[in-house]
Amino acid sequence: MQNGLINRWGLPKRVPKALPGMVFGIIMVFLLLVMPGGVGVVDALAPDDVEADVALLVVAGTNQVLLEKNADKVVEPASIAKIMTMLLALEAVEKGESALTDQVLVSPDAEAIGGSQVWLMAGEVFTLQELLKAVAIQSANDAAFAVAEHVAGSVPAFVKQMNRRARELGMENTHFTNVHGLPPDAGEEATVTTAGDINKMAQALLEFPLVLEWTSTWSEVFRSGEPSTVLYNTNHLLREYPGLDGLKTGHTSSAGYCLVATAVRDDVRLVSIVMGTSSDAERRRQTRRLLDYGFKGFTSRRLVEANEIVGEAVIKNGSPERVKAMAAVALDALVEKGSTDDFQRELQLRPDLMAPLAAGEPIGVLVVTQDNRHLGQVPVVVSQDVRTAGVFTRIWRWLRDLVKSMIKTEATTR
Repeated sequence: MQNGLINRWGLPKRVPKALPGMVFGIIMVFLLLVMPGGVGVVDALAPDDVEADVALLVVAGTNQVLLEKNADKVVEPASIAKIMTMLLALEAVEKGESALTDQVLVSPDAEAIGGSQVWLMAGEVFTLQELLKAVAIQSANDAAFAVAEHVAGSVPAFVKQMNRRARELGMENTHFTNVHGLPPDAGEEATVTTAGDINKMAQALLEFPLVLEWTSTWSEVFRSGEPSTVLYNTNHLLREYPGLDGLKTGHTSSAGYCLVATAVRDDVRLVSIVMGTSSDAERRRQTRRLLDYGFKGFTSRRLVEANEIVGEAVIKNGSPERVKAMAAVALDALVEKGSTDDFQRELQLRPDLMAPLAAGEPIGVLVVTQDNRHLGQVPVVVSQDVRTAGVFTRIWRWLRDLVKSMIKTEATTR
């Protein structure tokens, strides 16, 4: 390079032809990053912004609610009801009452079921796993019917199990009338539930990792030969949203288009529920908005450390009488980006704390909130052994407490 063309920073004075384009590109990237709606930026999402009759976004495992809209509204779930069908079948396998390799004989009643199906024919035999895959992937009503008959002996018996399990899970606003979510026949009741209740059974189903292998499968041969039957996943978001691997679609004219979706990023799994949208495209669009809001609008924070002293507990007849209360495990939660660090802690101790207690024994929970939003809770344990106090110590404490109560009573009557 010729002398005189170097400036005092050691850079050429002459601007290369490619440099203006590079500068323009850098500026555009910068604007995309800082402007609302740009890369890595997500607008805050309010419940009314979600174009669905019902919506719920929660963190799997902790049940932390990130957004909710009409989460307690009673609605028809359509094929979302099959979450409970799959859950009961997998729990039966876990208990040893059934096996995925069980040979299931298709009944005439299963063949007669309409709607989304795999065209089962009476007399055909499939394994329980093959039928569950048909339920998980293609939302097959006839396969759900066959699963119920096999697991419980009859569909009415299986429906009773569905409602019993719903009560056990705390699904207080749910009532199942069939195993597939199809609209009821004339004179029959409809299956009803809420987004909050759906979340409870969805979280229970997620405890079986195998189900995500099925719900994340795009296509699979169900019936070989000519003509063959291929399962195609009804959840089109599988091919559109990174990290999404389930969970269940639903649609009837009365329920609208529904979707329970789950996705995982950076070890955080979210569950999104939208009910009563106007189309398949709309339920996918609203689900993307919810998941984007969760993954991009929040950041993980450590709110409580494991073994952290979080307060003090008074142990009746204990020696010592007052002991440190300790968090049994750490608490991590998602906190909205840009929010303050104004977290509230509430130590909720059991009212019946009495000696003796062993170190590490549960004595309550620590609840953490922010702006009246529940972020999570952790069990609290006693930090040391607490023996039963001697007779004279207990008598002295009784007298002490009596005097205190008399002084307090006198003060309030003045």
